Amino acid sequence: MLRLLVMVTMLHFLLGAPGGDGAAALKRGELLRLHVVAESDEAAAQALKQPVWDAVRSTYARLAPEDAPTLPTARALLPELTAAAQDAARASGFGGEVAVSLEIAAFDARMLEGMVVPAGTYPALMVRLGAAQGHNCWGLLDPESSLRAACAGEDGRVDIIWDWSLGALWEALFGWRPVWLGGV
Repeated sequence: MLRLLVMVTMLHFLLGAPGGDGAAALKRGELLRLHVVAESDEAAAQALKQPVWDAVRSTYARLAPEDAPTLPTARALLPELTAAAQDAARASGFGGEVAVSLEIAAFDARMLEGMVVPAGTYPALMVRLGAAQGHNCWGLLDPESSLRAACAGEDGRVDIIWDWSLGALWEALFGWRPVWLGGV
């Protein structure tokens, strides 16, 4: 095990980190974060996030033109995404306010679908349930187009971006990434 750790550490320093710039794509709005913030941390309030999350993402996937830029598309579909979030919340028995907005917000560094997104200010589709005092779930509004945007080169060709970092290997082997390897 020690030999494997030493070899992987050497590979990490020799090959470096992955080449994709997901943070720049997030700042440009090609990748759009989706956050659903629960009313509280009570179990019922936390359980409401999933059906709302699913409804917003499926509505976006159904209505968004293929390969359309995510941020302007979400802006154009905001009434439909709001209705989807409200309908899902009502269907789950929630009677409180459901607020949906596009915002530019500051975020901590996070691991997002295989890439480390540094702390920074990014656009996000925010769904707030009631008082929005609970934990949130988050990810990308449209993971499929996001993967294409994150992997596309300047010529538009999509290449796979391999993450040869020690943190990625550790996460693949053990299912988590320690803070000293870029985990959050």
